[in-house]
Amino acid sequence: MSTLTFDEMNLSPELMSGLRDVNYQEPTKIQQSVIPLAVEGKDVLVKATDDDKGKYGSFIIPALERIIQTKDDEAEKGTQVLVLTPNHEDGQKIDELFWAMGYHAQVECATVGLDGKREEQEQEVKEGVQVLVANPGRLLNILEDNLMVLRDVELLVIDKLEDIVSYSMGSTIKNIKKRLISEFQTLGYAAEFNDEIKSLADFIMDEPEVVGFEQVRSNGQLVEEPPEVPSQLKQGYIKVPNRMKITTLMAHIDSSPTDTCAIFTASKRGTDRLYRVLRKRNYSATSLHGKLSDEKRAQRFANFTNGDVQFLLIADISAAELDLDNVKQVINYDVPGDPDEYRYRAGLVRDGKAGRIVSLVSKQDRSDINQLKNELGEAPQELPLPDEVKKKVRERKQKKGKNKGQNRKKGKRSRGKRSKKRQKSNELELPKPSYDKLSGGRKGENNDEEKGVLGFFKKLFTS
Repeated sequence: MSTLTFDEMNLSPELMSGLRDVNYQEPTKIQQSVIPLAVEGKDVLVKATDDDKGKYGSFIIPALERIIQTKDDEAEKGTQVLVLTPNHEDGQKIDELFWAMGYHAQVECATVGLDGKREEQEQEVKEGVQVLVANPGRLLNILEDNLMVLRDVELLVIDKLEDIVSYSMGSTIKNIKKRLISEFQTLGYAAEFNDEIKSLADFIMDEPEVVGFEQVRSNGQLVEEPPEVPSQLKQGYIKVPNRMKITTLMAHIDSSPTDTCAIFTASKRGTDRLYRVLRKRNYSATSLHGKLSDEKRAQRFANFTNGDVQFLLIADISAAELDLDNVKQVINYDVPGDPDEYRYRAGLVRDGKAGRIVSLVSKQDRSDINQLKNELGEAPQELPLPDEVKKKVRERKQKKGKNKGQNRKKGKRSRGKRSKKRQKSNELELPKPSYDKLSGGRKGENNDEEKGVLGFFKKLFTS
């Protein structure tokens, strides 16, 4: 996966303010791996322990972004994010971090645990707070006793799957899932992987991406060691200008036609988009992704291997799972963050002398291609931009320069008004919470809650 900064993740302003409040400056390794997958809506099985810095943030950040993006929907919603954790202390930490990060978006959250008053927790569940952090046993009792279902859950997070299995709570999780009657995404976290965790993951997840368990496929099987990249294979990469990835891809294809080509993307959405573009240009193409039924997957795969279509678009499937031997070119539309995955893809090109692998490197992929160059024996070489792309880049620069000159005078006339508006806006800003002062949690001590402006606003948004 690409190693993005928080700024490059295009998070909402309210969430960015919340990250600054809790002193989240740069995403940790687990956040870099999980957040992009979670934002795309994929189920993800993550290897993580309590010692992994930023584990909670890896699901809280995409969860809050989802809530913020849908807050203007007219339909009234109940609980959108459900977090299940077997440990009460963990639940309190998660709840507090949700509140602190979601302060500027005024996100409501509550905990359901064995140590709290059941009547109050039952009321929170009925009212449908946006984020519910719950002990599985207590939550299931409340749902069953009140004949309740949860209709609006969009994201289910299950922490410490190894403890849930160890405490024999697997059936509880399954029964809770039966009471979620909406379509939802699932993120699961485990410190280890065994048959019991695999069985539970298979029930609660739909062909999840696997992060951290390097030698485990989404079906639970061990993958073979990746082959070495053939020394005679032509490897290259193209630095893509901003917002010109599809243009660069099509220009490369037009200038270097091959009989068969496999194109790897990071998401099903990417394959769908490229399929439409290729068909519009009269190229024959088909796609494979993790959501296909076995029958459709086999049929589309056969269409490519039989030579009926020229381009095979692939998402959510490792090259290690593809039995191909007739590919002349592999294109990484999205650069793989894992060097082993790159090796698997290179291994699809059987005839190394006649074939090649080419990666399209956008700004956010630079760190990934650098890692590949450092770790591969035969590093890919930079290829020149196709002439058609160079031409469009020059045209865009000329147009941008022309527009800049035309807008210069307008900018001078309006600068004063903007400054006054900005000054007035700053005067009306609410005080930002300091996470360092939240040591007592959202509840805190009574004396602390009654002090100062921060106490007033904490009461205002948590009452």
